[in-house]
Amino acid sequence: MKPLRHVAPLALAGLVALQISCGDSSGPGASASSIEANSPTSIAAAPGTQVAELPSVIVRDASGNPISGVTVTFAVTSGGGSVTGGKAVSTSEGVATVGSWTLGQNPGVNTLTATAPGLAAVTFTAQGADPCSSAANHTLGSTTTGQLSPTDCRFSDGSLLDFYSVTIPTAGTYTFTQTGSFDTYMWLWVFTTQVPLVAINDDSIAATPNTSSIKAILPAGNFLIGANSLDPNITGSYTLKSASTPAHITNCEDVFVLAGITSDQSLQPTDCTANGFVSDDYVVWLRAGQSVTATMSSGSVDSYLEIHADGSATILASNDNVDATTQNARVALTAPADNFYIITARAATAGVTGPYTLGIQ
Repeated sequence: MKPLRHVAPLALAGLVALQISCGDSSGPGASASSIEANSPTSIAAAPGTQVAELPSVIVRDASGNPISGVTVTFAVTSGGGSVTGGKAVSTSEGVATVGSWTLGQNPGVNTLTATAPGLAAVTFTAQGADPCSSAANHTLGSTTTGQLSPTDCRFSDGSLLDFYSVTIPTAGTYTFTQTGSFDTYMWLWVFTTQVPLVAINDDSIAATPNTSSIKAILPAGNFLIGANSLDPNITGSYTLKSASTPAHITNCEDVFVLAGITSDQSLQPTDCTANGFVSDDYVVWLRAGQSVTATMSSGSVDSYLEIHADGSATILASNDNVDATTQNARVALTAPADNFYIITARAATAGVTGPYTLGIQ
């Protein structure tokens, strides 16, 4: 797994693609009859920073044809801040664009107007919000389109990050996938004031470049998805998808877990195999001093559990039978350091398969 990055307070700066209208310019002497927005009128950026989506308007004559050569004045009307290129001349497509718009230093609403002689003003609104302390909503089971931009939240390594809140209605197994025009990197946190980490992933599917995917067994609750890039200073578009899945753990895949879950699983021939033992691997993030207890119960499998730190083969804790009256296993660990830890569930005897129930507390 990729080394963890340090995150300041968390957030999202959602971006909308710039829409550009074009057409044939009208003949000489035509006068401006209308002015309308050519770019989104509602945008966001961190206080004191430039907006990524430059406000622009399109000027037309009475027949609806774009007009060139019309001077449009862009002026800040609230929130403080400033513009450059405040007097822009419309192009042959009728489009006039401000040179830049820097928001005021204080969080809140900023407004900018675009005016041309004799025409009603067009107003652009920008929400000055810290991109590391807010999140957009992602609905479970849907597809969200986003874009990394220079005004997004930034990790200490220089990579950019968008945040999405998602609600998990019932305990179960869920997948989250980010596909982009760049090498994507995904995060998943519990959405609380402490924002504890649940999962990370980079390129989970080798055959599908620029795709990151997290599979996790989660309790009901609110979670935070981080749409990120592997490399610093990368911008570009991406899509974010989520879904519930009833599939058992198989094909030796890493599945993330969180305290408070119980899941019916099964040891299968397609699971991880080592020295004749088939097993399922579960990944849990623990802070130093944090404890976790895993249980494995089955009526057909002599259960066996062990835990080791990600990146190390040293077994930190293991258990065959809880006591002499049962073949169920229970293992507990207090983490010696911040890290992901691998919980391996298998049978005590090589080659044995069958159903079992996993619990994490």
